[in-house]
Amino acid sequence: MELKEYFRPESLVDVKQILKSYSNVKLLAGGTDLVLELERDKVQPDYLIDLGKIYELKGITEDDKYISLGSMTTFTELRENKLIMKNFNSLFECAKNMGSPQIRNIATIGGNIANGGSAADIVPCLISLSGTLIIEQADNIRQISCENYYENYAAEKIKENEILTRILIPKKNEKSGYYKLGKRNSLAIARLSAAISLSVENNVINSIILSLGAVGRHAIRVKELEDFAIGKEINYLYDEEALRIIEATVYNSIKGRKTMPFKKEAAKGVYKEALSIALGSKN
Repeated sequence: MELKEYFRPESLVDVKQILKSYSNVKLLAGGTDLVLELERDKVQPDYLIDLGKIYELKGITEDDKYISLGSMTTFTELRENKLIMKNFNSLFECAKNMGSPQIRNIATIGGNIANGGSAADIVPCLISLSGTLIIEQADNIRQISCENYYENYAAEKIKENEILTRILIPKKNEKSGYYKLGKRNSLAIARLSAAISLSVENNVINSIILSLGAVGRHAIRVKELEDFAIGKEINYLYDEEALRIIEATVYNSIKGRKTMPFKKEAAKGVYKEALSIALGSKN
């Protein structure tokens, strides 16, 4: 790989202008994935933009309706942030269990989203929390829910002249949880994860969003279970009917794949762990 030019701009305006003026450009955030791809010539950009100095892409803030995550926020910063601890237990659990401490110190949430991997740690959480992605270019800003972004990934994925700047998560005062099944190096079984957000009053479910990761090309919602659960007592979520819906959802998503028999069984356990974490949280 031989770059034509390496940029290290100091403002978001400059980044967007470079993206507008050049083609075959890659954005360098944490670099945990991109650096390896560059070394192995899996990607061969002509230009590289280092986002390390862009202050506008950093930080976690709040207003009356939303908590806003800068795309350059690292998983360590996510884990240690008091707003996240107070409002989104699922994000805290996700950050706590993402990679090694060295990876968490470098990897950014924007990079995790933009890479579009099937097992991206943060994506099921953002779907379950109704997160919205803010994607900008020199002449336009667009907002799209994380769910719709991945449902229509081919059409909606970040274009070469765009940059993910922030993620907005509504403050719903709901309980949330996340659980990930890791994988050993000696096994050929990909990990899977579950993220859940729900509102319960007098032991009755008022709202619920459940998302599963690594059971398809991108994270998916389990809408059938969500629909059945509304208005039922919380114990329903542990019933056999609920678990059969989980199993069927995974089966339909990856039927024909070698990992399907394992994942449709394992997903039920991962889901129950995420649910128990949510119900034990303070949110």
